Formats: sequence, structure tokens, C-alpha cells
Amino acid sequence: MNWTIFKASLALRRVSLAWYAVGITAYGWMIIAFFPLIEQNPEYMDIAEQVWGEDLLAAFGGAGLEFNTLGGFLGIEYLSLMWILIVGAAVIVFAAGALGGAVEDGTMEVTLSQPVSRVKVALTRYLSMAAYAVMLCLVTVVSLYLTGLLHGVDVPLDAMGLLFVACTLLSLAIGGLAFFISAMTTGKGRTISVSLGVIVAMYLADLLGNLNDDYSWLSNISLFHYWQPNEVIDDLVLASQTWLVFGIASVLFFAAGMYAFLRRDVV
Repeated sequence: MNWTIFKASLALRRVSLAWYAVGITAYGWMIIAFFPLIEQNPEYMDIAEQVWGEDLLAAFGGAGLEFNTLGGFLGIEYLSLMWILIVGAAVIVFAAGALGGAVEDGTMEVTLSQPVSRVKVALTRYLSMAAYAVMLCLVTVVSLYLTGLLHGVDVPLDAMGLLFVACTLLSLAIGGLAFFISAMTTGKGRTISVSLGVIVAMYLADLLGNLNDDYSWLSNISLFHYWQPNEVIDDLVLASQTWLVFGIASVLFFAAGMYAFLRRDVV
């Protein structure tokens, strides 16, 4: 790894990191602050469940979840969908500029004219993207825990530790996908559009699988199906299939991205 490239990659995105951190903290604060109202007024839960319905809950990634637990509430209102969109967009944009975007603007050619190998450049930029994702995940769990202390909500510290691991695995899977696409394409916009298109397709596959039993198999090919933050928070369980799917996806996309970048023309 090249520390100069690593530090430069993160420094270029320090403003976006700050804004994403502020957004994640504000969103998490709002959701945690609202939870005591729901918890102390059971009739609100009944009304919410009647208004939302199973179809609308499924659309927000909350199929089968309950409002009356912290994990279920956070899953429906925040973690199951909105968090993925926010953090997913952040790591995709980062990865898009790491390789494909750098080829498009000519900075990659300049970087490789220095005494540094392609392997080291690609590896360093992947690791900087991974560090970026880890920082966003850390902001997520720390903001939830501290906000819970502020508003008297029991946010278990051990659950937040396990949630951090789960968030990191999911972020690296999404970031790895974008890294792979960025390694094969020229242009930041193309990487972003293709990566987001894949994420939206997986969301729709999971939604259709949850709404129609005839298409339940579609959920199995979606990352959303293996993302169960409610189980992590309420039961302190991170399913083995989650480790397996996100872990394998992260490794395979990284390896494929490295291979594609080493074989491509950057001029």
C-alpha cells in the first residue's frame, strides 16, 4: 500500500465524509428521539401497523418486522432501506472516482507515471474506500448509541458493536461492486449509474419476493434479503448466511476489480 495515495484519496473526500456523517447522525438522532413516544403509547403502534400495511412495510424493507422493538423500529424507519441508500451512495461515488473516474480525468495516467505499480495503486484506492466505509459505519453506531443515552433509550453497546460489523460487511459488498465496475469502465458517471442500477434491481427483486410467494426465490439473489439489522439489535445475532454472502461478495468483487484494472488500458 502507498500511504501518500491513501491519505490523498481520503483527504479529497473529507468534505463529503463530513456531510454524510452529519446526515447520518441527524437521521439516527431523529429516529431514536421518536422511539420513546412509540414505545410508551402502544395504540400508536396499532395505528401505524394499520396505516402502513404489509405491502408498504415491505417497500421500506420492513417485511415481518414489528414497531414495538428497537431493532424492528430502526429497521423499518432507518436501517433496512434509508441507511443502505445513504451509505451505499457514498461508497459507490467514492469507488467510481477511485479508478474509472481517475482514468477519465487523466490523473490515473499521471499517477502511474510515478514509481508505483498498478497493483499498489488499485489496492491503496480500494483500502481508502474501505476506510471511508468503516468511518461511516462507525458514525452510524456511535450516533445511535449516544443519542440513546441522551433520550433514555436502551441502545445495547454489544448490539452496536455487532451492528458495526454487519454494516461494514454490507458496505464493503456494495463498495466492492462499484470498485469492480469502476475498474472496467472509463468515467465516474457510468460507474455510479450501473452500480445504483444493480442496487435498485436487487431492491425490487427482494420487494417482489416478499410480496408474492410465487417469486420468493428472487429474494435469495438480493443483498437486501441478507441484511437483517433487527436481528442484530434485538437478538444479538448475525446470521451465518450474512457473513457468507457479504464476505464472499466483498472478496470476489475486489479480486475481479483488481484483475480487470491490471488488464485494462488507462491512456
